[in-house]
Amino acid sequence: MDSESALERRFWRFWLSGILLLAALIVMNVWLVTEAAPLGISDHQAAGNAARVDIIHADWAASGVMDLAIYSMAADLIFIAVYAWGAFAGGRMFAASPHAMLARLGKVVMVAAVGFAIADYAETISQIIQAAVTGGHDMLSGVAATARPVKTILFLVTFFGVLVGLAIRNWKRRAA
Repeated sequence: MDSESALERRFWRFWLSGILLLAALIVMNVWLVTEAAPLGISDHQAAGNAARVDIIHADWAASGVMDLAIYSMAADLIFIAVYAWGAFAGGRMFAASPHAMLARLGKVVMVAAVGFAIADYAETISQIIQAAVTGGHDMLSGVAATARPVKTILFLVTFFGVLVGLAIRNWKRRAA
């Protein structure tokens, strides 16, 4: 029982902290919205080629927010670790359930959390290298653009999977 309660505490601590970090990143993104990047950091993630990345960097530099963009990307690295660990802990908590449906969902969330971390790190590291070191780079911008939809889908699987898991767990506890 103690390991379950420790796992549950870890889940709540990391998963909710990850959600709060995501909210902070969304707020920071407001300042990264420019003419060349009307969606802020999302445009940088989806750029797909060096020329587009360089246009966004030039616009951010002209707007005085290039450093903020780099800080946002660095904060994203922290978010990825915190949120993915929390989602994984939630999945592990559900996977340990005696209820088959909840246990299966937990395994899906665990796999999705690992996949999310890998895809989002590939995207964010590719972005940060371009923003802080090299400028636009076709291979790196291609990696970021390719990883973006994968990490988005896996994030949604973890986020809604955790919410559904919590609802199922609550429903099962009330039924017992």
